[in-house]
Amino acid sequence: MYIMFSNKNKEQSKRGERTNILSPVVFAVVLIAALVMTVTLVMLDVRSRVNVQQERDDRDFYVVEDFSCIETEAEDTPVGFRRYYTFYPEDTIKKDTYLAFYTVHQYVKVWLGEEMVYCLEPSGENALSKTVGSNWALIPLYREDAGKEIRVEIIPAYESFRNRGVEFLVGSRLAIYKDRFGKDLPQLILSVMAIFVGLVFVGVAGYNRICRHRGKGMVALGVFSIMTGIWRLTDTRFTPFIFPNHPVLMFYLSVSMLMLGMIPLMKWLEEYFTEKTKKVFDVYCIVSALVCLIQLICQLAQIADIRETLSITHIMIGVGVVIAVAAMVYERIKYPDNVRVKVGSKLPYICVAGVVADVCAFYVKGNSSGLLFSLAAFLLCIVILGISTLFHYSEQELQLAEQELQLAEQDRRLTDSRIKAMTSQIRSHFIFNVLATISSYCKTDPQMADYAIVHFSRYLRKNIKIIEEEGMINFDEELEQVEDYIALEQLRFPEQITFEKKIGTSSFKLPPLTIQPLVENAIKHGLVGKGRSGKICLSTVRTDKAIVITIEDNGAGFDTDACMKPDSVGIRNVRYRLNVLANGSLHIDSRPGEGTTATIQMPIKENVK
Repeated sequence: MYIMFSNKNKEQSKRGERTNILSPVVFAVVLIAALVMTVTLVMLDVRSRVNVQQERDDRDFYVVEDFSCIETEAEDTPVGFRRYYTFYPEDTIKKDTYLAFYTVHQYVKVWLGEEMVYCLEPSGENALSKTVGSNWALIPLYREDAGKEIRVEIIPAYESFRNRGVEFLVGSRLAIYKDRFGKDLPQLILSVMAIFVGLVFVGVAGYNRICRHRGKGMVALGVFSIMTGIWRLTDTRFTPFIFPNHPVLMFYLSVSMLMLGMIPLMKWLEEYFTEKTKKVFDVYCIVSALVCLIQLICQLAQIADIRETLSITHIMIGVGVVIAVAAMVYERIKYPDNVRVKVGSKLPYICVAGVVADVCAFYVKGNSSGLLFSLAAFLLCIVILGISTLFHYSEQELQLAEQELQLAEQDRRLTDSRIKAMTSQIRSHFIFNVLATISSYCKTDPQMADYAIVHFSRYLRKNIKIIEEEGMINFDEELEQVEDYIALEQLRFPEQITFEKKIGTSSFKLPPLTIQPLVENAIKHGLVGKGRSGKICLSTVRTDKAIVITIEDNGAGFDTDACMKPDSVGIRNVRYRLNVLANGSLHIDSRPGEGTTATIQMPIKENVK
């Protein structure tokens, strides 16, 4: 079934198509950045191998405070120096235990006495990154190691880690695990919650996209939540215990989520704004993705590690937050009645506070481990805005349900219209008149009677079929119906009706029972009904913009105002079907004593549909 929408909605749709021209560009640039990011992560994991040399087999927990530290220059190191820590374990190791310490972008070597028992450094000449990521060094200590000197060599991979200290722990492996897990538990819980919430949103949005063809904004929100969760989950000190052999991958996975995370957030926020503001968001997304691509190229070309350009990522995040907040303030002032803007107007300030707190803490601490401000703020906003989006979708569901009811009612009315139109064409007196004509010919001209029966049966069959038809029919089918009707009327009035065709085009569709009621009016009101003889001419022509159908007679003519009265069922049904199914129009021009011309116009683009 074809439904005609208002011109206003069409104009809004066209305007939306014009103003959203940046969206495909955003998608393309982000897709390229994501693909390059994926390739980079795989290559970093494959080629930036970490040489972990463990010389001792695995056989409770205190912090080593009594140690000496010596720093020496070394030109062969990334930052030009190496640092040595020297200390002794307790004089008596009562049971087998572990030396443990956490390193961040630092190369490590550990000697126990004269024996090197641990080494953590990049391996291979084709390594794509200076860093070895963040990892825990766990070295077993045996009873016989009591009193032996422990010497730890630390070499920072980046200048920003020159003054980073190291805390040495001695105790059972399980005790170290439990202590770290307890400290990171809040971050782990919030991260898992963010991933879970994101998966739920993506699932709901995926259902809506498949079944309702909407939900793109909720997909972006869900992706943002998942990326935020992965970023914080891979940035805990407990995570290296889970993936001890992939510290580089874990680091770059965490950073990549941070680098690209603002893009799905901005794409989701677009739903709250007008088209003009959406363009600003799209431009930010394109620039952000391009900056990410440049960082990745510098990493792959070994010009600068992503860790060394991380401040650029922080700047881009800050710019995105400023744009989001400015857009909220601007549109709230300019469009105070926009309910959706009001819902989210205060939430960006929470995100800003969380981001600022975490960034400040990052530059004070030198790392982002244990920073929960932005994660908690984002999670709060994601949940609130997600619920808001769900309510918005619920409202849309109610609106769609109401529209479906309206469409069902319109469909019912159209079906009733078809039935009424059909029955209006098969009036009892018309049937009886045709049957009487056939009966007369059976006695005088059997061949003509057979001719009449063929046309009458085909005419009835097509009228009945109209009830089952939906949408429009081919012009040739409508023409055949008209010819059958005229043939039957010519049998009754052989000297009074002449039919002429000027078919300039026939490759189009039109609503059923469009031409035949107009021809019937011409015969009934213009010719035989007035005791006149005359000609009916049917013509079609295709212009640049429309299909034009003309039904013209040279009969008695009539008052056109009479056709607009409520009792003019046939004309009213024709206008209704033309309007609903083809966005077309019907114009009748009649001149008493000269004839009548009915002109139908159907826009070509509507007819193509």
